[in-house]
Amino acid sequence: MAVRLGACAAAIGGAAAITPEAQAGIVTFNTPIAVPQTFAGVYVNLLTGGTSTVSAGSIPGWDFNPYYTGSQIGFFWNNSIAGSSGGVAATTTTLYQDLPNGTVIDGTSTFSNTILATNGSAYLTTGTHILGFRFYNENTSTVNYGYLTMDTTGTSGFPATIQGWSFEDTGAPITVVAVPEPSSLLLSSAALALGARGMRKWRRKGAAA
Repeated sequence: MAVRLGACAAAIGGAAAITPEAQAGIVTFNTPIAVPQTFAGVYVNLLTGGTSTVSAGSIPGWDFNPYYTGSQIGFFWNNSIAGSSGGVAATTTTLYQDLPNGTVIDGTSTFSNTILATNGSAYLTTGTHILGFRFYNENTSTVNYGYLTMDTTGTSGFPATIQGWSFEDTGAPITVVAVPEPSSLLLSSAALALGARGMRKWRRKGAAA
């Protein structure tokens, strides 16, 4: 644990300039972040969107660190302020949950900051998953609640990509609003196109009558 917190030299490693979107207290980052299959993985500052694949020291205020444990993906959290970080889980020590649309994340949710609470969870399968989280907002000195979307693969979780995340920056609860799968978006577009074509045919028939 101490090795991971004090890791390596403090060189800036890709502290990304990601522009967030904000709406009524909810801040959203939607730039995909690849998770390297390395022991460092990627350190993410959930407040600013900054990232580093070098070390914890190279990204001040980092909050979340998915990384390769040597056998699978693990989740590491900055818990320098006790009780301020972690992912939504079944218990405080096991199984990070893949949250359904409509889940409310707040102070009554159960959080874990156990590295291997991915064991046996959805994050070791292929698919798109939603991880609820909490983190300490240094700007407001409050614990904020949010959720991120992550693609994982196979039985180890890798390749893995964080697709984006949202959080409520006042400390209020947040409700998961799932982003449609690309296939769903294509189907919706096709349905709209068919509907528009059908409407044009109906209008032409009406005009000819």
